[in-house]
Amino acid sequence: MATILSISSQVVYGAVGNTASAFAMERLGHEVWEVPTILLAHHPGYGKPEGVKLAPDLIVGLIRSLDERGWLTRCDAVFSGYLAEADQADAVAEAVDRVKAANPDALYLCDPIVGDGTEPYVSREVETAQAVLARSADIVTPNWFEFCRLAGETPADIRAAIPLARKLGPKLVVITSAPAPEGRVSSVAVEAKRAYRAETAFHGEANGKAMPKGTGDLFAAVFLARLLNGINTPQALARAAASTAALVKSSVEAGRAELALAHDQAMLSEPGLLPNIEIIG
Repeated sequence: MATILSISSQVVYGAVGNTASAFAMERLGHEVWEVPTILLAHHPGYGKPEGVKLAPDLIVGLIRSLDERGWLTRCDAVFSGYLAEADQADAVAEAVDRVKAANPDALYLCDPIVGDGTEPYVSREVETAQAVLARSADIVTPNWFEFCRLAGETPADIRAAIPLARKLGPKLVVITSAPAPEGRVSSVAVEAKRAYRAETAFHGEANGKAMPKGTGDLFAAVFLARLLNGINTPQALARAAASTAALVKSSVEAGRAELALAHDQAMLSEPGLLPNIEIIG
């Protein structure tokens, strides 16, 4: 079992941000310390929710308290996701520094949440702050849209993205929602000397039903949890892709607008048939 400090959004209703990622990492055997960047009644896609942002000083103070009691020596990884304001990036960076000072072997995974379409749904300042965190991370998990923003260009295809990924800074770049044949979705993991691709069936808009929110949070969490379980990059990629696809399929078929994590949590540990892993670079 590993211990993960997870800094992201949190909702009362639904399964996005920490509400999805912490749940997944715990079900895969890890202890998760949750720090919200923002607490919302629900995802903004339902309309404007009640909620509150956590001030950067408060985030720093929460983690400093853990450090003062010597608990960060037990922390094996930091997971960061949604930022409600750009200044929170400094708090995340300080948290990473504190954890790595206490445990030099700790990993930092940055899920640089910016958007998933043609325009970002965060401010330019937040996008810039996420880019700084992403380039300092050990692992970064952008979707295709976020990857193109980080790289500063849109590659012609996934193979053309590989050299760009290797220039970003992290040792491991995992791109979700990458280009794939119709009815499929690709996830690609790029290391210094190898790049791997996993393809699964696409569920959601393709059959006229909305894709549940939180799939990126879920994928990144399962991927990190699997690495911390001691398996290698291609197998972690396969299991994260399979679990995400299985949970999306189940949620869509049930007509749910949210990931049915609690109802179908067995799919986190036993997602069924794993996709083939193709070495593409």
